[in-house]
Amino acid sequence: MFIGGMKEEAKVREVSGITPTISIDQKTVSHNPRSTVGTITEIYDFLRLLFLHLGTQYCPNDGDELTKHTKEDIKTYIE
Repeated sequence: MFIGGMKEEAKVREVSGITPTISIDQKTVSHNPRSTVGTITEIYDFLRLLFLHLGTQYCPNDGDELTKHTKEDIKTYIE
């Protein structure tokens, strides 16, 4: 429904004092046509880091799960 089609007045005129869940700091406007709000504010980078740590990584070649190795593991493998 469009605003012009509303017959009755809204029950609330203003809501204040509620903090936003996500606040995006506006930076200078980029002249790159491929830039979006996500790339300009770098929130895209933070989301990539979040999902990197939450998810499971797999090798793109054979699909095996990637695991973290210690220095001792690498040393033993080389010897």
